[in-house]
Amino acid sequence: MTTRAVPSARRRLLTLAVAASLGSVGAARRVCAQPGAVRRLVVGFPAGGLADRLARIVAEALNQAASSSFVVENRPGASGMLATEQVARAEGDGRTLLLHNVDVLTSERVLKAEPGFDPLRSLTIVAPLARFEYLVVANATLGLRNLQDLVSLGRNATASIFYIDTGPGVRLVFESLKKKYGLNLTGVPYRGLAPAMTDLLAGRVELAMLDGATAAAHVASGKLTIIGRGDTLASRSSSRIPTLVEQGAEGVWVDTRFALMAPTSTPAAIVEQLRLSVAGALNRPAVRAQLEDAAFHAIDAAPEQFAHAIAESVNHYRRLASLAGMI
Repeated sequence: MTTRAVPSARRRLLTLAVAASLGSVGAARRVCAQPGAVRRLVVGFPAGGLADRLARIVAEALNQAASSSFVVENRPGASGMLATEQVARAEGDGRTLLLHNVDVLTSERVLKAEPGFDPLRSLTIVAPLARFEYLVVANATLGLRNLQDLVSLGRNATASIFYIDTGPGVRLVFESLKKKYGLNLTGVPYRGLAPAMTDLLAGRVELAMLDGATAAAHVASGKLTIIGRGDTLASRSSSRIPTLVEQGAEGVWVDTRFALMAPTSTPAAIVEQLRLSVAGALNRPAVRAQLEDAAFHAIDAAPEQFAHAIAESVNHYRRLASLAGMI
């Protein structure tokens, strides 16, 4: 009796485990393929900005590939952290997702002495999306063409040279340059890009970091000049723009990766189904072309690789914050 009962119990446990696994997969498929299901793609920045542009490309691509409807919802505030907390506390049913840049999440964690809310623990990566070129630019009246020009001006400036502080990653770059070269720089925080650009073009602030698409028209008109790139991407430009690192500022760069995220309570089967949907949508040639037209570089990376990249980003910002004397 005993020898027969044990295998029977094991079989029952195995049957229950398989049924549970199939049930979670089935639930994932029902959530991801439910006709007419509306999903929120939350962006922590205003409409019209860099993150919003990417979110709308992603939402449109997913809408064409799936029966459910993705709606972009802008929730600006606190460098995207208000939206981050909102999504982290949402139900993990695959219907509320966050599009955010790794730069903000990792640098925020490093700079906060008492983090309290930790976005990297409260969210799970669904899929990496894209990167972008980040240009260090100056009002043209300064006559700056490269990092050495900025160093020469900043060391001898009797009054502060003001830079636009759009978030912790940008702040770390400028404060690192300030500390490394002894520059007279001061950050000016802005609640949005529109008022910041107005002041930059008018010369009320002199320096900024802008994505390539935003900077292009103003550089072409002669109102802004490019000092260098603050990212680590290989430039697509025929007139290649050197990075700050290549100009001698070792280790001074910003992580420009965007990712799609979900609350950590989201079942793994739902996350995987969403990941496959995103990968399939973004790999379509028409969507790739749309990303390139908007100056984005699509990311091809497995979740494990991207998780490792995020851990490296935390270490990078910790080194940068140390260089800047901010921790």
